[in-house]
Amino acid sequence: MARKYKSEQPSGRTILLVDDNQEYLEATKLVLEHDGHTVIEACSGKEAIRILHKTTVDLVLLDYFMPEMTGEETVIEIRKFNPGLQIILQTGYASENPPRNLLKRLDIQGYHDKSEGTEKLLLWVDVGLKASYTVSLLNKSRQGLNYILNITPEMHKIQPLDELFQGILWQFSGLLGFGNSFLAVFPNKKQTELANSTHEGFLAIIKEDMALRIHAGIGRFSGKVLLEEVLDSNEISVVTNTIAEGRICYHEKSTMIPLQIGDTRLGVIYLDDNIVEKTDLDMLNIFANQAAVAIQNAQLYELATRDQLTGVNIRRYALQLLTKELRTAFHTHSSISIILLDLDELKLINDNAGHSAGDRALALLGKVLRRATRSNDLVGRYGGDEFTVVLPQTDQAGAKNVAERIIEMINEEKVYGPGQVYPIKASLGTITLMPLEVNSDDYPHPVPHVYFQAMIQHLLARVDETMYRAKKKGKNCIESGELLSWMTFADAMKSYSMYWESAITENRIV
Repeated sequence: MARKYKSEQPSGRTILLVDDNQEYLEATKLVLEHDGHTVIEACSGKEAIRILHKTTVDLVLLDYFMPEMTGEETVIEIRKFNPGLQIILQTGYASENPPRNLLKRLDIQGYHDKSEGTEKLLLWVDVGLKASYTVSLLNKSRQGLNYILNITPEMHKIQPLDELFQGILWQFSGLLGFGNSFLAVFPNKKQTELANSTHEGFLAIIKEDMALRIHAGIGRFSGKVLLEEVLDSNEISVVTNTIAEGRICYHEKSTMIPLQIGDTRLGVIYLDDNIVEKTDLDMLNIFANQAAVAIQNAQLYELATRDQLTGVNIRRYALQLLTKELRTAFHTHSSISIILLDLDELKLINDNAGHSAGDRALALLGKVLRRATRSNDLVGRYGGDEFTVVLPQTDQAGAKNVAERIIEMINEEKVYGPGQVYPIKASLGTITLMPLEVNSDDYPHPVPHVYFQAMIQHLLARVDETMYRAKKKGKNCIESGELLSWMTFADAMKSYSMYWESAITENRIV
């Protein structure tokens, strides 16, 4: 029965062999190892249970009659903590129990009579391992689908593209635990950059010149920009073919999965591993479809709300966000501050170094404002060279601290023109609206939108005056306005009416 050599082809499967007969254990272990299986031995039901609490196996071959704990009693205990484990009972006495009754009652996968020999045993082992594989695929599919369902809301929430792409890479790593991966995405004409994921990998997008650039990297891909830095020409060709053909492609140990919605190709996900199991590929395709929809939605959202040159909110959207924050400050009785910033000497830069240099100055300013503010602060491009920064739950001292940080960071930046360097400077004005001191019941319920529109006009007029005082003071400085109070509802309506009457009379509709 025993064979004196091992197979050179490991099966990758682990079998727990449980029997109180040491001679049978050793002989059967050799047979199973010859078929390429890893075999763990146990001499009793209690020992088998201890092993199963610590080790994952694919199949249990369990002797029916053993001292202290029978095979049947062992199965009952195993089912309490592992109902899906494949178990085949073995017996040397065919008449111990009708096999059909045992299979049904204990939910086991086989009943082997030892007297029937090695070939019948191996047949039962094949049946058990196939069943184990099927169950593992079902569990993997269920876990993968649950994972995707759990992370889908996070992908589809409103968020900047760089955060979305970073999240997609993290989630891909979480889905299958790949070592190296990157995500490449087509821009929707104009597009901003992306970020990172968990394990090694990188993310890239197709720029307007159709060149693929890395925008986020993990591990060995981290900090890289050009595909040529991490992939050879054959791999790059496979990446572009994946996008063009819209199907999964392989290159040596890498897998590329296209991101697409219908006929619209958005990009590609690169995994530095061969993914060949159908269940894994199905999960990746499902997730890639969800990711593609989230990417396209985020692209459209950014195009509608984000100033492409500076990376901050466009004026219309910035005013919508200001309205929302004013409502929150009103109902929570909290302070809110606004900074209005004007880039000094932009005309000088444009005239002497060209408008491309002026654009670089504006882009640098947008970058500084994003770095200098909190994630819940709201930065917007108010006009050509004017920017607003809304600071929720921030008093006058806090607003001044932010303004000082901004101007300090701005003064570190420079724009280079033909034969000359232009330092970046700006004039800042700040105002602070104090918490509502009266009872909000003194206002209509709900407070109409027009009230907050009147407050916005009032606040922007005051901060504009403050900023121009900084200009007159000598530029590149900060001027803080007086503390402001909430207008009464009657005063707000009167102010709002006067504003529109004046605007219509002067043919000035903002």
